[in-house]
Amino acid sequence: MKKIIALAALSTMLAMPIAAQAQQAVTPAAGSPTNIKAATGQDDFVRMAVSSNMFEIESSKLALEKSSSAEVKRFAQHMIDDHTKAGADLKAALAAGPKSDLPSRLDPKHEQMLEQLRAASGAQFSALYLQQQLAAHDETIGLFQGYSQNGETGPVKTFAAQTLPTLEMHREMLGKVRAA
Repeated sequence: MKKIIALAALSTMLAMPIAAQAQQAVTPAAGSPTNIKAATGQDDFVRMAVSSNMFEIESSKLALEKSSSAEVKRFAQHMIDDHTKAGADLKAALAAGPKSDLPSRLDPKHEQMLEQLRAASGAQFSALYLQQQLAAHDETIGLFQGYSQNGETGPVKTFAAQTLPTLEMHREMLGKVRAA
């Protein structure tokens, strides 16, 4: 009987760290898709959208310089073109409705991702770039879906709804580039 109680106590003690880790893994990190979807205020949406957009452009410029894959470079140029247009469209939406400050810097998460890309080279760079693009687009799609459904009515909400199909197309393109 003592062995059974001791075994039960040991099992409980061993399971506690596993349960704690599982609980931590479920908790969304700041900037994760779950938190991004909660950005229904225009200022929050604009701040997150601008940082994401700047990351797409800057990381894609790095891809043009550092990647040896023609397919990755084509994708990167497409990202630069589309996200430059999206930045201009957002500025136009802000000019037509309530104003929000446009950040001039990446948020810390995007800055860290960019630093990882700067440190990578060769095939490792291309793989990391595509992985980060997929994660960034998944988050950005969540942000734009959330704001286009629940955001403040106005030109910025319209911008989010009109830009969403382009972001979804980028995610599809990523799947093809990664499969190539």
